[in-house]
Amino acid sequence: MAATLQHWRKRNGLTQVDAASLLGVSQPYLSLLEQGARPLTAALRNRMKAVRSTDNKEAAEDTFRAQLSALGYPGFAHIAPARPKPSPDHLLLSVLARPDADSRIVEGLAWLVRQYADQMDLPWLVRQAKLRNLQNRLGFLLQLAGAQTQEVLSAVQELEQARLLHEATLGWDSMPAPIRKWMRVNRTKLARHWNVLTRLRPEDINPENINEDAA
Repeated sequence: MAATLQHWRKRNGLTQVDAASLLGVSQPYLSLLEQGARPLTAALRNRMKAVRSTDNKEAAEDTFRAQLSALGYPGFAHIAPARPKPSPDHLLLSVLARPDADSRIVEGLAWLVRQYADQMDLPWLVRQAKLRNLQNRLGFLLQLAGAQTQEVLSAVQELEQARLLHEATLGWDSMPAPIRKWMRVNRTKLARHWNVLTRLRPEDINPENINEDAA
C-alpha cells in the first residue's frame, strides 16, 4: 500500500507537503506512510479517491475548508471539520502555493497565522516559502496577522532579505488585467510593500468581522 500511496501522489503531481495537507496528516507522517512504517487506513484511502488531480480545484478547496473548520476558523464553523486536525503550517503553505483559491479560504490564512503562529515551525515555513518563491505572500500574511513574537519578527526579517520584485497574488493568479491594474492602485501600503495584489486588511481577520457562509 505504501507504493500505491506514493504512486497516487506522484501521478497527481503533489509534493509531500501538498499531499499531506489534502489528506489531513502531517508531512512527516505521510513520509512514514510512504515508507510502509504506518498503515494506510480506509479513511485515508477514501481521501485519496476524493483528490483525483491537483486540477480538481473543488475537491482541494473542500479539504481546505474542512481543515480550517477543524482549526476553529469562524468563517467555516458550519462545515464538518477534518479529522485529524491538520498541521497549521502545512495548511498555510499548501494554500499559499495554489495559483487560484476561494477568496474565503485565503481570508482565513491571516486568521490562521494570528491564532497559531506560536505553534508553527516558522523556520521551516520560511525555508519552504523561499524554495517556492512564496516569500512575499508569507511575509505579507505574517505582518498582516499582527503577531509580535520574536519568532515571527525573525521570520519577517529573513523574508524581507529575500523579498522578490516579482508581483504576486494571494490565490488569484488568473486575475484579469483590468482588476490587476485597479488592485495595484487600491491595495494597502503593506500589500504594496510586499508587492502582493490583494485587498486584505487587518480588520478582515477580526472574528467579529468574519461572516459564516450560509449552511
